[in-house]
Amino acid sequence: METPNRMSERFLSPSETARRLGVGVRALRLYERKGLVCPGRTQAGWRVYGPNEIERLHQVLTLKSLGLSLARITQLLGGRTADLPALLALQEDVLTTRINDLQRARKSVQAARTKVVHDRRLSLEDLIHLVRETTMSAMNETRLAASAHQVLRDAIDPRLPGLYRGKVRDNYDLPDGRRILVTSDRLSAFDRVLNGVARWAFEQTADLCPNHVLDYPDPNIVVGRRLEILPVEIVVRGYLAGATSTSILTLYRAGRRQMYGQRLPDGLADNQALETPIITPTSKAADGAHDEPLTEGEILERGLLSQAQWRQVSETALALFARGQALAAERGLILADTKYEFGVDAEGTLRLADEIHTPDSSRYWRADTYPQRLAAGEPPDSFDKHVIRSWVAARCDPYKDDVPEIPPELIWKTALTYVEAHERITGRAFEPPEPAPPVRERVLAALGDFHGR
Repeated sequence: METPNRMSERFLSPSETARRLGVGVRALRLYERKGLVCPGRTQAGWRVYGPNEIERLHQVLTLKSLGLSLARITQLLGGRTADLPALLALQEDVLTTRINDLQRARKSVQAARTKVVHDRRLSLEDLIHLVRETTMSAMNETRLAASAHQVLRDAIDPRLPGLYRGKVRDNYDLPDGRRILVTSDRLSAFDRVLNGVARWAFEQTADLCPNHVLDYPDPNIVVGRRLEILPVEIVVRGYLAGATSTSILTLYRAGRRQMYGQRLPDGLADNQALETPIITPTSKAADGAHDEPLTEGEILERGLLSQAQWRQVSETALALFARGQALAAERGLILADTKYEFGVDAEGTLRLADEIHTPDSSRYWRADTYPQRLAAGEPPDSFDKHVIRSWVAARCDPYKDDVPEIPPELIWKTALTYVEAHERITGRAFEPPEPAPPVRERVLAALGDFHGR
C-alpha cells in the first residue's frame, strides 16, 4: 500500500471512516487488534484507511450482519472454506428476525398513534416505554463482541470445600451452611444473562415463595442457603410443547392422552394452549440417568413427598407460573412452560432453589407472532437453546452418540438470542462483561473472599 503524504479523498481518518461506515471508532480498533484490517500510516504517523481497507471493512461488516463471531470472520477472510448453505440459512434467520422486529415496532407505533387520536394525549411514560420497546434489541454488538472471549468453562478453587460440579454450575458447600453457585458457560452462552434474569425473577416472586439467595458477590456467583433439595422436579406447562422424551408434546404425538396423572383431550395442535396449566413432575435422576415421569399418586406412594408437602409445592408452583406468565405478557412474551426446584432449609421452610424463569429453565415465545405461526403449523418464535438442540438432533442421537462440534456462528447467534431474552424478560439493558480482566481470574478472586469462612 502506498504511504500518503497527506490526507486525501482516497485516504480517510479513523473518525471519518467510522462515520461513513456507520460504526464506532472503537469498533475499528477492535478489528485492527483482531487482524481483520490493517490501516496505513501518514508520514506523521497518523492511521488512515485507503480503498483496500475500506473494502475489507465492508466485507467484515457484511459477514458480521450474519451474526458471525469475529473469530469466525477472521477464519473465513483468511481462506477457510465457508459452509455456504449454513451461512445462507443464517442470513435468512437474520432477515426474518429483522422483519419481525420491524413489524413489532410498527404495531407499537400504530397503537400509540391510535391512543393519541382517541385520547388526545400520550404521557411521557408511554413515550419512553414505546421507545424502549422499539429499540430494545438495538444492542451494541461491537461492545458485546469485545467481550466474546470472556468464556467461563469452570471455576475450580481447590481451597474451597464441598465442590460439586453440575451441568452448568460449579458449587461449593461451606461449613456454615451456605452454598456458593458459580454459573459457567458449559452449556449456556453469556453466563451472566442467566444470573441476571434469575435475580430479577427471584425479586419479582419473593412474596409468593422465599428463595435460597443470600448475596450476589459477582455477576456469575450466587451465595445461597444450603437446602435439602426435594426429590421431585416440578415442571408447569401451559402449552402442548416440548422436544424431550418426557415432554407432553412428545407423549401426545405418540398417542398418549393420559400422562402425569392428567387427561388431555384429542385434537390438540402442536404448541396449543392448554385449558389450564398443569404440573408434570419428574424424579430427579442421578448423573447419567434420565428423569422419570411421575404422578401425584406415585409421589405419595413412594414417600418422595408427604401429602402436605405436595399440596404446598404444587400450589406454590402454579402461583409462581401465573406470576411469570403475567410478567412475560407485559413484555410481549408467552411463558409456555418452566421448571422449578424446591428445597427445605434448616428451619423447615420451603424455598425456591437453583434458578427461576430463565431461558434455560423456561420456554419463552414471542406473543405477537404466536397466533400466525400456530395457524400455519409452525413452531413459535422462541428465546431458548432450541436452535442448538434442533441442530444437534438433526445430526445425531444426543442420548447415545457423541455430539458434533457446534459451529461458532451458531453459538454466537444463541448468545445474541440470550442477550435479547434478558432485555425482553427483565426490561433492563444487558451489560456485557468487561473485556478485561479474564472472567475466570475475576471469579476466582471473588471466591477468594470465602477462604477460611
